[in-house]
Order: sequence, then C-alpha cells, then structure tokens
Amino acid sequence: MTTQTPRYAARMITTLLTTGCLLALAGCGGSDSDGNGDLRTGTLFTQGVENLHYETRSQSGTTNEDGEFRYRPGETLTFRVGNLVLAENVPAAPLLTPVDFTAEARRQLHSGGTDNENLETHRGIEEDLAENNAIAINITRLLSALAEQDNPGSSEETLEITQRTIDQLNSYLADDSNPRIDFSVSTESFSRPDNVSNDNRDPETGDLIDPSPANRLLDSICFEPEGDELCEAPPTQSEIDNASGEQQEELSDERSNILNARRTLEGATTGNAIEFLSQDTLDFRNDLATAFYLDPGTLTISPSDGRIRTVAIKRTGSSGFSLKRLEAKAKGTGWAVHSVDRQEGTVEFYRNTSSPAESGTILVNFKVDYPGFDNYRWFRKNLLVEVN
Repeated sequence: MTTQTPRYAARMITTLLTTGCLLALAGCGGSDSDGNGDLRTGTLFTQGVENLHYETRSQSGTTNEDGEFRYRPGETLTFRVGNLVLAENVPAAPLLTPVDFTAEARRQLHSGGTDNENLETHRGIEEDLAENNAIAINITRLLSALAEQDNPGSSEETLEITQRTIDQLNSYLADDSNPRIDFSVSTESFSRPDNVSNDNRDPETGDLIDPSPANRLLDSICFEPEGDELCEAPPTQSEIDNASGEQQEELSDERSNILNARRTLEGATTGNAIEFLSQDTLDFRNDLATAFYLDPGTLTISPSDGRIRTVAIKRTGSSGFSLKRLEAKAKGTGWAVHSVDRQEGTVEFYRNTSSPAESGTILVNFKVDYPGFDNYRWFRKNLLVEVN
C-alpha cells in the first residue's frame, strides 16, 4: 500500500474545507442564486474511480477525472458501472468506500465497540468489515480488474474505467444467457477459478470453463484498443494440432498471447482488496481528525499542583462545531478525570498531589456531529502533562 500522494492530499484539503463549512455554526455564507449553494463533492475511494454512474435525488452523472460525484446533504446515492448496479441507497458523504455500502455494515459502524483503553471506537468494526465483508471486497476487486491502472492504492492516479470497457460490460449484461453478477456471494465463489491455466480453458474457444459470473464478464472484455489483434478469437487447439512446423508454433504463440491478455480476478486478489479497504478507511479518518486539536497542546505543572485543569477540543479555522459524543480517560499514577462537557467540548482533570510526581496522559475521545453526513468515526487526541 502506498503512502498518500500529493494528488490525494490536495483532494482531501478540498474535502476538509467543504466539511469545515458544515461544522461552522454560522454556516458558510454566500448566495445560492444558481441553486447549487448546498452542493457537496465526494469521492469513492481516496483516489477516486472515473466513469462510474451515480445518482441522487437531485444529481446524476458520471464521476469525473478526479473520481468526484456531487450530492446534497441528506441524499442517498446509487452507484453503477455501466448498467451494473454496485450499490443503492447509500447515504452520501465526502468519501465512501464499499465498506459503507450496506445497511448492516453501516449499523455495525455506528454501533462501534471499545478498544484496549475501554474507550469507544469504530475502528475495530471498520477493520473487521474490510477483512470479512464479502460485498465490499468483491466490489473492490471487480472495479480494480475493470480499471486501466493497477489495484486501488498502487498509484496516485484515479482508477479509470474506459467507455470501451463499459460498452463491452453492457453488451455482456444485455445477453440474458450470461449469469448475473452477485456481489453478496463468498469471495471464493466470486472469483472462481482462483488459478487460471490451460487446464480450465476450453481447448477450442479458449473461454474459461465454469467460471464465476464476474470472471466470465472479465474474460469477455478486451482491454486492448479496438481492432487490436489481441481482441480476436484465439486459434483453436485443433487448428494448432493440424498445423505443422513454424505455422504450428506461430498459432500456439498467438493463442497464448490472446489468452494471456484476458483479465480475471486473479490479478486483483482478495488480500490486496482487504489491505486497500483497511488503509483507505483509516486514511480518511485521519484526514478528518487533522482539523481538530487540543488546547493546550502541551502542559507542564509543578509536583505540588493539584488544581483542576481544563483541556478543550478546538477546530482549525472555525469558531464552533458540535459533538455527538465525548469521553475521556486519565493515564498515569494519581491522575483522574474530573468531568467532561460535550456541549463545550472540554475535559477537566487533576493530579492527586499525594501520588508520586509522574507525568500523565489525558485521552480525549470524541465523535463530531457533521450536519452534512451521518458520521460514525471517533477521533482521539492525547494531552501529555509533564510534572516538573
């Protein structure tokens, strides 16, 4: 998995600025003469996917070269690649991954869990869904296989699904004899066969023998330019066997080249999809969290100081925001939380002066109420208090 790229960072700055408008108590200001004043921009995956069709109650179109879609707060999204529906009724947000696509997954994310500090978190659920949610994994793998680039996360470039690929996909879907693609099946069933070789290809047509619907679709698409020799039907094994000398070798090479140019899910592994989904969801949480900080950021007190102190959550460039939840924990001998105030975004704490003069850490755990989308993410900020 690559680190965040400049292109991704620039896109996230835009996302955070947009989200910042949602947080400001006074609103973003400005007029709405064209009716677009409340229009938001989001992406599917941090690097985006180009040429996906999307639709909300007020918006419809295809994702652009940056993988962006448009929506208004409170709307739900439908995503399609060509005529293949990927997800429906997905609550719109600045960034989505297939982990967000099902109602059950969203329920689990909002329910959350606790970490080893006994503080609430969504992250364990997010990681579990990235690893075990077949729908999220299967969708990620198929989009990766359909794209011109490598697997998601392997490049700073938006994943582009070309119109030529979409046209061939739609032709496949229009043929009622082709089996339908079901993202809810197990990852093993979705990608059958796991290993593609001559043994599981028809000796005459070269087509896969009993593949999953997703692999049948991919095997039917030529990803080379229209008219390329690799898009032609391969020589049959009978034609090769009946040839002689150099012609036989040429036909054999031609067949191999054509079949090797075909794609299956073998090149977009389950492991790569899991790694990407886990990292992508973490990246977005971390980027949202960077807008917030603790005041004071550092603190040093004397060994005799047992006063109640206050640490406040602040947001860069904003005079106000609202918290859904707030909790805190004090770590270190003699340190304790006195109170938390969700409305004010503050935590009061103190040190028992009869305890050894040890430094302490105040863990501040909070969930922000974003008016523009239903946030399930917990953010964590720590204040280290030195005793000197």
